[in-house]
Amino acid sequence: MKKISAFSLILLCPLLLFALGKGKNKDKSKANEDLTLEQIWASGTFFPKTVQGVTMLPDGNYCVSDFDPANKAYTILKYSWDKEAPIDTLFSQRWVASLPRDFVLENFEMSASGKYILLQTNTNSIYRHSKKAEFYIYSVAKKKVKQVAKGKQVLYANFSPDETKVAYVWNNNLYIQYFTGDSTVAVTHDGSVNNILNGETDWVYEEEFSMSQGYQWSANGDRIAYYKFDESQVKTYQIAVYDSLYPQQYTYKYPVAGEDNSKVSVWIYNTRDKSNQKLDLHEENDQYIPRIIWTRDNDVLAVERLNRKQDNLELIEATAPYWNLRTILTEKNKDYVDITDDIHFFKDNSFVMASEKEGYNNIYFYDRTGAQIRNITPFAFDVENIVGIDEASSTIYYTSKEPKPRKRTVFSIKMDGTGKRTVNNDEKSTTSIEFAKDFKHYLMTTSSNLVPPVSASYNINGDKIRVLADNADLAKEMEKHHFTPREYFDVKLSDSVTLSGWMIKPPDFKKGKKYPMLFTIYGGPGIQTVTDAWGGSQDVWNQYIASKGYIVVSIDNRGTGGKGEAFKKTTYMKLGQKESDDQINAALYFAKQSYVDPDRIGIFGWSFGGYMSAMCITKGAGVFNTAVAVAPVTDWRFYDNIYTERYMGKPKDNAANYDAGSVMTYVPKLKGNFLVVHGTYDDNVHPQNTMTLIREMVKLNKKFDSEFYPNKNHGISGGYTRLHLFTRITDYILNHL
Repeated sequence: MKKISAFSLILLCPLLLFALGKGKNKDKSKANEDLTLEQIWASGTFFPKTVQGVTMLPDGNYCVSDFDPANKAYTILKYSWDKEAPIDTLFSQRWVASLPRDFVLENFEMSASGKYILLQTNTNSIYRHSKKAEFYIYSVAKKKVKQVAKGKQVLYANFSPDETKVAYVWNNNLYIQYFTGDSTVAVTHDGSVNNILNGETDWVYEEEFSMSQGYQWSANGDRIAYYKFDESQVKTYQIAVYDSLYPQQYTYKYPVAGEDNSKVSVWIYNTRDKSNQKLDLHEENDQYIPRIIWTRDNDVLAVERLNRKQDNLELIEATAPYWNLRTILTEKNKDYVDITDDIHFFKDNSFVMASEKEGYNNIYFYDRTGAQIRNITPFAFDVENIVGIDEASSTIYYTSKEPKPRKRTVFSIKMDGTGKRTVNNDEKSTTSIEFAKDFKHYLMTTSSNLVPPVSASYNINGDKIRVLADNADLAKEMEKHHFTPREYFDVKLSDSVTLSGWMIKPPDFKKGKKYPMLFTIYGGPGIQTVTDAWGGSQDVWNQYIASKGYIVVSIDNRGTGGKGEAFKKTTYMKLGQKESDDQINAALYFAKQSYVDPDRIGIFGWSFGGYMSAMCITKGAGVFNTAVAVAPVTDWRFYDNIYTERYMGKPKDNAANYDAGSVMTYVPKLKGNFLVVHGTYDDNVHPQNTMTLIREMVKLNKKFDSEFYPNKNHGISGGYTRLHLFTRITDYILNHL
């Protein structure tokens, strides 16, 4: 349950808002009458077009992957920023007879100078980030390919900076394949399943620290730093796979709250003398190593070390030739420290790093010794992430929750903290951005809640050059169905609690009439659902529910993101308690409003949102008439230790609050209609959560409904699965709420 929203947000542009939401002479009595679940979840009608495989090139231009239907060939095309047609073809499947006939280009990586391209095909997902695939090294000049690992499916294939070799992981060992002579060196030999992992991370690191590739090349490409995970003492979890006469058991290591973790060590392999050296990071201690980062100095590796309580982070330098360790920065927090990828080293090993140590997530500048020079962004708004640093002009580009938490705005600022300005001129949109290598151009994608993504290229002065994808057809489809714009609001629940929310009303909303209301919820730490962004199929489904005569509402409770550290961490050590109180009190507030039927208030959520739905229908018995909980945690003792202990500590140290945050505690109060859904192959939130809840409801003779999806993971998708799932959810809501 890493820090991502329950449903991924795609980015947007408000230029079409008038056409989509405010046109005149619309017959609202017919709004959405032909919108179907099949259109939303099976047909692709509302899937936005995107610019595929955009990669910035060293010469300041960019390339994208494409498919040439005339020749039935995948291509990689090079573009300049000021021309609509490609200026070169870097790769075409037609040129390489040795590629398999059924070759499908699924991803690619450019080498440092662009001389080589790593082609990825035949990809299979493992967990949230990890994938195994076949790779080919393609020479742009020679138009020839070499297989990586003789065609085996491997993990994390990656070019060295000096463009002479590729590293990859296979069978839990790290390998290096050289271009010359195709020789391959095994960096490690002790890898084994559910025991020793080299160059990769274990399940809990991948899920909660958002990392899976467990190695990094040094600046010159002659060294490689890598993780070794000893997970022999981590307890094994088993998941049944229903695909044969006798179900098979998939086994993997999953440490729940309070249980043993892997022992993690960091090693450095030197390709010149083939030496392997272990850093003295005391892996026997109960700690995490959430990041290893080579600095610009080929002799200096930066390592982040975090204590198990996650309230003390150290940034450590390891320096060649003996790899002596020196702590250059320590950050302590009374609650916990969030891990950030917003760390960037300069040529002199000074660096910038994001932190919320002063109340909001800001960007700090440090000298090479770790002494703070300044807070570059000392503003009362959360920086979301650094999106680019132009060292030539001493300019940092970053996204921020300024001026409103529901928006994502791109700013630039000088390293000395002066010259702050917005990069995207349209402050009504939520924005993603990617800069050219020379920072003379950028690709920006914008959207809003009623406007699908628009991708366009710009020069650094903000002048639009051309639109690459505008999703005009999707915009027309939305206009045809008369989608209703979100209404944003703040609701004051007490003198100390004011929450942000949005509401979608039925297209034919009439004053004086009472409507049923459906809460859609996530509510987990640091995550927002109250954003002004294109929300994809989930948001189209919200429009569908509204078209059936329901008010759809979403509230960001305490503990969610975008409003600074105090708002986010107020739920510390009491996960689920204040969050569910806020949703229950918000429902009580709406129950008093003239346009809401107080007897017909429901709630729907997935993952942490599923947990919240289950808490609200039990703890908030009588407030919510109906609840749908998909893949819910039902007791935090069942969930992984990195996530759970970050917010709750260990069960033995905080037993009362583990009980107070458990759905099982409130099952005796259950009242109303309750549907719980789970995939049987959920490696993240195990089916054990739902099974234990059902056992408790049966024990107390409580009425409930359930749905299980065999061999489906936490995302419950594939084929017609999402259509089936949302048909079940929709029917349940329409029949019971």
